[in-house]
Amino acid sequence: MKSLGLYLHIPFCIKKCEYCDFYSVPNTSESLKDAYINALIAHMKEYGPQAREYVVNSVYFGGGTPSLLTEKQLKLIMKNVKSCFNLSPLCEISMEVNPGTVDAEKLTSFRRCGINRLSIGVQSFNDEDLQTAGRIHTSGDAYKAISDARKAKFNNVSIDLIYGLPNQTLQNVVDNINIACGLEVDHLSLYGLKIEEGTPFWFNRYKLSFPDEETERSMYFTSVGLLEGAGFKQYEISNFAKKNKACRHNLKYWHAFEYIGLGPGAHSYFAGKRFSFKKSLSLYLDSFDPAKTTVEQLIDEYIDIPYSSRIAEYVMLNFRLNSGIDCQAFKKQFGQDFNKIYYERILPYLKSGHIVRTKNGYAFSPDGMYVSNYILSRVIDFDLIIPGTN
Repeated sequence: MKSLGLYLHIPFCIKKCEYCDFYSVPNTSESLKDAYINALIAHMKEYGPQAREYVVNSVYFGGGTPSLLTEKQLKLIMKNVKSCFNLSPLCEISMEVNPGTVDAEKLTSFRRCGINRLSIGVQSFNDEDLQTAGRIHTSGDAYKAISDARKAKFNNVSIDLIYGLPNQTLQNVVDNINIACGLEVDHLSLYGLKIEEGTPFWFNRYKLSFPDEETERSMYFTSVGLLEGAGFKQYEISNFAKKNKACRHNLKYWHAFEYIGLGPGAHSYFAGKRFSFKKSLSLYLDSFDPAKTTVEQLIDEYIDIPYSSRIAEYVMLNFRLNSGIDCQAFKKQFGQDFNKIYYERILPYLKSGHIVRTKNGYAFSPDGMYVSNYILSRVIDFDLIIPGTN
């Protein structure tokens, strides 16, 4: 059976962070959350029959703040995940956690429900950074959440950190990395701050003091070196893992494997199509009440991907990984010669050292990884005519 990822969006937050553009709504009554969970379950029942030929080997609770769920609510969701889909007994089941919303007892309850991997949104161990970013937790909450996760018997704990925050210094970032390594987490995601349109940071972008380009570069490369020295292997631009702890669900995105995302704003790649759902909680709730509207009206975009565009997506996503492009795997999947299509396009970056040859193909060098978006925008052409495709 083919493998499938399942993403479940939990759109509730106590407070929106200054940098966040993910869809969320203020934390609300338990009755509204219960109504949302019922809609989410109805959505699972819509897609379950379409996924009979698949085995789900990764489930990811994202948000929003999934750790606002109660044990009863989470148990109900997981019961229906198991009844609607073919769930692998070795399934990776991840949950995003805000340190300000959990304690050892709550994390233990999540473990009982089947969650076996935590992604803790630390962002920084510096209280000034956290206040600037609009986080609801303190550094003390972050330390405690990681400690409580171990008390709850989680042996796969990831944390998120951000660099490039207003007034953040290189030393702040170094301190964050050293603290994380000392806490012996299993996985670390390190994101460079992006100023997304419509966020508070975007509206205040001319008033805030962000690190300059050279300082951000130093933050990234210094962090990479420290993490490698502490036994973390970089396997994607922003992701580092101890042995056998790479995030299985996120690897699906980067390998262009199939996944279904459910909830307002969630995206999917399934049965050769990419689609997403509108960012509206009220519409989502109404869509599963035939008297109000239909599920079809919930669709935001629905794209039947041409074969040539699938090739372009594959190249773009695989170049994000340290392993890069395997020419033999590319040939096996698409029946095409990677070099015939892309060699001339990557040649300038081979000469500059931003792309290097590997045993089986090509990958970004560390310098290339840092400017990968720039390079990929010049290498990838989704309208490229590829012989033998349509």
